[in-house]
Amino acid sequence: MKIAWWRLDMRVPAAAAEAIEARLLDAGAEAVTLLEGEDSAAVFVEGEIWQNSRCQALFAAADHSEATLHTLVSTSNWQQFAARITALEEQDWVAATQAAFPARHFGRLWVVPSWDTAPANARHVLHLDPGQAFGTGAHATTALCLHFLEAHVRGGEYLIDYGCGSGILAIAGLLLGASQAFGVDTDPTALQVAAVNAERNGVSSNLHLTLPENADLPLAHLLIANILAAPLLALAPILAALVRPGGWIALSGILHRQEAELSAAYAPYFDLAVAQHEADWSLIYGQRKPGV
Repeated sequence: MKIAWWRLDMRVPAAAAEAIEARLLDAGAEAVTLLEGEDSAAVFVEGEIWQNSRCQALFAAADHSEATLHTLVSTSNWQQFAARITALEEQDWVAATQAAFPARHFGRLWVVPSWDTAPANARHVLHLDPGQAFGTGAHATTALCLHFLEAHVRGGEYLIDYGCGSGILAIAGLLLGASQAFGVDTDPTALQVAAVNAERNGVSSNLHLTLPENADLPLAHLLIANILAAPLLALAPILAALVRPGGWIALSGILHRQEAELSAAYAPYFDLAVAQHEADWSLIYGQRKPGV
């Protein structure tokens, strides 16, 4: 096998991701990609998109040896991030990335990367490649939210995606028939990514993106928030106030053991249904009580 690339894989904390990415690029990486980790979810605090991320960096074998990369890992103290170096042939890294993100379907909705196709009879197709912001459909929390939207969007709704990341949930809602969607995120980069994704899917005129401090949001028929338990607890009265009586809320990024605490925080405002589960994650949802 003729080695064309070295791939460095690490699992890194969100707080360190930006600095690690810069260090890798300074060291000569041709590309650095942050992917959703299997045990991660979106984090709704400024500067953090994932709780944990899988970081992949590609180095040209013509310019870097395996020993050089081991030295980089050692001097940067990255052993703590389960650093792993893999030799790749010319096409291996492309195939490996693409294999990790095939087309996925959620009832009527398909989420399809640029290297794959949806079936000819697919009713709603969302085109999305993995990139800088959380949300591709690969993570259990995103999948739970997409299934919720597929079941609850009937057409004509106002949808709020609080902590929108890549915009996947807001865009999915629009493709399923919502009339207007409002994406809120603390990270300007996420908002830029969401805008590009909306344009690619032909819904940019119906998706309104904003930082929370600039948000002027209508009462929503549906509000979805795929963030984490701590911010969801803090945001309970704020999110409840954004949902019209009879409207629906869906909350994810919640571990099974956090369900009871989250349910208690939202029960005064919503009639909560039985939570949905996938892997270690939960989705809590319910309908807004009138007059509360």
